[in-house]
Amino acid sequence: MATILAHHPVLRQSPTPPPDEPHLSLETIRPSSTPIPNKHLPFCPSGPAPPPQQQGPTTPPDTPPFKNSPLRTFSLFQHPAVYPKIIDSPPVYSIDASTLDDALNVIATQSFPDPKHTFPWLHGLHHNNHMQLAFFTARRKPRRNAPKCLRGITIVKVGGDLTKARLKGAISPQEVLDLTKRDNAEFLEVDPQEGFSVRNFQIQAAKMAMVSDVVVYGDVSVNDEDVLDLAKKIATAQGTWRVKNRFVDDEDAPNYDTFVLSSSFEEVEETHPHLIAVDSEGDLTGHSLDFSKQILRRTILASGP
Repeated sequence: MATILAHHPVLRQSPTPPPDEPHLSLETIRPSSTPIPNKHLPFCPSGPAPPPQQQGPTTPPDTPPFKNSPLRTFSLFQHPAVYPKIIDSPPVYSIDASTLDDALNVIATQSFPDPKHTFPWLHGLHHNNHMQLAFFTARRKPRRNAPKCLRGITIVKVGGDLTKARLKGAISPQEVLDLTKRDNAEFLEVDPQEGFSVRNFQIQAAKMAMVSDVVVYGDVSVNDEDVLDLAKKIATAQGTWRVKNRFVDDEDAPNYDTFVLSSSFEEVEETHPHLIAVDSEGDLTGHSLDFSKQILRRTILASGP
């Protein structure tokens, strides 16, 4: 049987015409009554300009005068006149433990100046050490002058016994002073005259003392005269070093000073124990790292049962 399929005719309808639109012309376009703000243009309020005293600063904050000018280390000791002067010539000043603590915190929270302004002077460049001078000259012009941007704090203990009653970072007078010159004390000449080294860690304490304010203190085994005598020697050495390095007539050069700690070591132990590296009994406090003592302690622990 054959099946017949019948196709119904498809009714074609014309599409619905679009609604009538008004005729657009340039005359019919009107700007909006509310202007659209432009975020790229500054907003200027209406009314008169504010008086000059209400306006912000017209100049940027102070910056170094030259691109390569180093940033200087700030210290609470750079204005010594605010502290009591206990010796007029050479000038020596007095501070207490709280002032020392504040000054150390200020120094510790600052960045070290750009090394290009402090090295290779800190390495030790002796004018007779041609090998070391040739090494640095081959790479760049060596900076043989003392850096004016660096200002530290060096603590010196009278007597030099650092096995007890030692403040953090304290060193002995023999590490920085040439004690053979009694009448005219000077800093040690620590720049190596021969050989070659780009480190010279052994001279860093003496080099930093030259560009630091120095704080002198003693324990119960020394009297006040001994403390003042060492303070005068260090202040004299600072004056001699200033003349040798032509810092005297240079208004841009810092002036480093000597201070005596008026607080006793026992008082520092009681009020500022975090400043103590070794207490009056000779025991480590744990407030500072002594690598030699740390190695010894770890060796004892490792060899124990």
